[in-house]
This record gives sequence, C-alpha cells and structure tokens, in this order.
Amino acid sequence: MFDAVIYIGHGSRREEGNAQFKRFIESVMEEVACPKQEIAFLELTNPTIAEALENLIAQGAKRFLIVPVLLFSALHHKLDIPEELRAVQKKYPFISFKMTEPFGTHPYMVDLVVKRIQAEKHEKNTAILLVGRGSSHLSPIQELQQIGKQVERKLDIPVYSAFLKLGKPSLEEAMAFLPYRYKKVYVMPYLLFTGLLLEKIKESVFSSKDTFAICPNLEFDALMKKALIKRMEEACDEEAISGNDKAKRENSFA
Repeated sequence: MFDAVIYIGHGSRREEGNAQFKRFIESVMEEVACPKQEIAFLELTNPTIAEALENLIAQGAKRFLIVPVLLFSALHHKLDIPEELRAVQKKYPFISFKMTEPFGTHPYMVDLVVKRIQAEKHEKNTAILLVGRGSSHLSPIQELQQIGKQVERKLDIPVYSAFLKLGKPSLEEAMAFLPYRYKKVYVMPYLLFTGLLLEKIKESVFSSKDTFAICPNLEFDALMKKALIKRMEEACDEEAISGNDKAKRENSFA
C-alpha cells in the first residue's frame, strides 16, 4: 500500500530532546517493513517535512504513510501537517498520502502512565497529578482527562489533570489545592521528551513542599513504540507491519 514512511516530530530547542526522538524512531524503523523511512520535524530543527518528502520522492517514492508522533490531535495534526503535505503534493501531483492518528487514548499509553507511577509511588493517602501541555482545542484536554480516569480505575488512586499552557486547572492551581486533600501527590508529566515544559514542571515540584514528588515523563518507552506501530497498522487497515516473518515483512508495504 505504501512505499515510504515519514515520522514527524515536533522539534525542540534542546538537542537532547531531538536526540531522544531520533533514537526512539530509529528503534521503530527497525521493526517496520519498509525500505524507505525518514524523520522530519515540524519546527526548530531539520529536516523539514518538505525536505524529507523531496528526498524520498527523488528515490522514487510515491505513496507515503505519514506518522505524526504526537500525543493528541490538535492544530499540528489537523492543520499544520496537512497544509505542508498539500504544498508538496501541488508540486508533485503524482504522490499520495495517508496519515496516522496520534497516540491519543490508546491503551498502551494508559499502561505507560501506570508503569511510570508504579515505579515511583510508595506512600498511602496519595493522589496522581497528570500534567499536559494543554491546547486551544477541546479534544486534547478531554483525552488527557480520559487517560486519567482509566489510570484511576487501574490503580484505585485519585487522578487529577492539570495543564501548562491552555486548559484548566493550571499546574499552579492544582498544586495549590491538592495538599489540602492528600499527604502525597505524585506529579506525572505527560510529555514526550526533555524540554522547557518538563523543566517548568520539575522546578514547580522541587520548589514546593514535601507534598509533591515527580515521576518520569513518558520518555519514549517500549509501550509507546507498540502504540505507534499499532496506529500505523490501523492506517494500513490492520495489516501487520512488523514481526519476525521475513515474507510478511517484505510484502507489508507492497
């Protein structure tokens, strides 16, 4: 169905974050049965989406699976990436695209949050605070809250959500009222990689009283890899794109 794959990251001002993303995608590439695979970024670093596309087009690729490595569907997924794809398609009208869904509320992402919390949580009378970036779109706000509810059911611990930029409550608001209810609150940054937002959460937690402890962020775990590959298979109409059977791997993107 597809003869090339492009994985799109947001891009970070911190090279450490970009390096984490590249290492994660390279590990995904090893399991995906497609000879032509490229990494691209929305902003702040190279290659751009257009550069990655043109490189693969020069190699003969025509049918592209576009994989936005994004937590939720918001402006980048709904507007920015499609606009860039259309601009390249206008120049090369013979090419075609199909785009995968973001991670969203995939069960593997819920399992990853549970894994991070269980590695840190040791005390009773506790709560969890999931902290996301926030969005001007309602769906990312609601999806993080849905993840929180599923984590709450799995762990039988109260889970709250807060947001760094757009969304209520803010991180500061949540950190103001939760100490009145719980002896300990474990803060889980729902962020993909190291960056300025993660540093902001860490600073808030470390400058607070002993009530708060921080869990690791998502950090491109193996569960996230499974979720991303599943999203790719969904775009391929559930056709397996990884595995150990050589014949299946060679024919998956035919």
